[in-house]
Amino acid sequence: MSIAGRFNRLITSPIKYHIYLSRSHDVAVNLSIEHYLFQKSHPASTILFLYINRPCIVIGKGQNPWLEVNHPLVRRSTAPLQTSAHPERNLSALEDHVKVIRRRSGGGTVFHDLGNVNFSVIFAQKEGGHVQYKHAEMVVQAIRKTNSRARVNKRHDIVLDPGPLLAESDRPHPEDPYRTAFHFDEGSLISRKVSGSAGKISRGRALHHGTCLLASPNLSSISEYLRSPAEPFLKTKGVPSFRSPVDNIISQATARPTTSTLQQHIIDAFVQMYNIDMTNISLPVESNTIWRIGEQCATATIDDTLLDIPNIRSGYDELQTPEWLYEQTPQFTLSSHQCPEDDRVRPPLPEWFPSSARIHLTIKSGIIISSNITLSTDPTTAAAEKECFDSVLRDSRIIKIGSFREVLGEKVYLPGQEREVWSVGGWLDLILGKEVGIDSL
Repeated sequence: MSIAGRFNRLITSPIKYHIYLSRSHDVAVNLSIEHYLFQKSHPASTILFLYINRPCIVIGKGQNPWLEVNHPLVRRSTAPLQTSAHPERNLSALEDHVKVIRRRSGGGTVFHDLGNVNFSVIFAQKEGGHVQYKHAEMVVQAIRKTNSRARVNKRHDIVLDPGPLLAESDRPHPEDPYRTAFHFDEGSLISRKVSGSAGKISRGRALHHGTCLLASPNLSSISEYLRSPAEPFLKTKGVPSFRSPVDNIISQATARPTTSTLQQHIIDAFVQMYNIDMTNISLPVESNTIWRIGEQCATATIDDTLLDIPNIRSGYDELQTPEWLYEQTPQFTLSSHQCPEDDRVRPPLPEWFPSSARIHLTIKSGIIISSNITLSTDPTTAAAEKECFDSVLRDSRIIKIGSFREVLGEKVYLPGQEREVWSVGGWLDLILGKEVGIDSL
């Protein structure tokens, strides 16, 4: 029997507990395997899936990639980015490139790299409620084997308390997942996030997955990658990220574990939570063992050979399409200036931006459904300009526009205004992350 066939047979078996460890570092592979497990596994089973990805940005299903991602920085990411804290493990420049991908669950945007351990727990739960985030308590116990400052906060994130030790009489029970023996948010010190999570429920199955920022070599760059220059100009109906200061788990830690060590700690915590009998089927994460199957639990290491399963392959292919990334985006507006729909004060526009120009686009599912672009302050002239721009842009799919500057320069005919039209297109290229444009203005 093929590996794919054996995997299918195993996940649909009545074995209660499953632990899978991925050897692939491709985010699209791992998210597709995770989704397949969520959809196809036995309805009564409980599954722990662990994986580590190469550098990538993962946005939530209901989010706006133009709002969440610094596209110009992503395009320049191959040179400065570190894939590992150990230079000898760094990947080629091509593999170093930061991939942007939309997952199939909600929640906010996260940055992954080889210093980050990802966990996913799939389990039975009735629909109509919220995902039980009890597994955050499981993960915090694993993290505490490295750093006793870790706790679960009210958002079900895991944070590190930065302050000094509490008086002995004020310290909580060591196994209390929501409090530590340290002061938090004291003065200039604030608790920093090391793990965020998201979840969903479908057909009686729940998925809770999250990150564990163990030792990212890109820690100082994460906020820059997740800060879009378009943010002041976009107003979205999608789900915005809740931004928090982040840190590595090894910060202020007494030990310096590897990602494999943390994975083993998470497995141990999972086994302890569910009181699983692991006799003769333990899964040492450093080993190359493929399958170990017992009466109560099955464990396996898996990789991209599972792309031989048609549903995993089709999910993998879909996740990497621009249609999935951009055209799942909820409706939003893009406005160069204050307007009734978005009265926020805008930052200064580039000096080359025409002073009298005004841009307002409404975009739904990656398609421009209306545009209002004018260059003149004269109402009659502005109305004619609006019609001219709108005839070119309305119903256009953004992913099919290579460069707004080129499209508008070729198709918008406004004699004497060629430079202004060109500049408007260049600004749209900048805001909407086009590769052609603003650097050469």
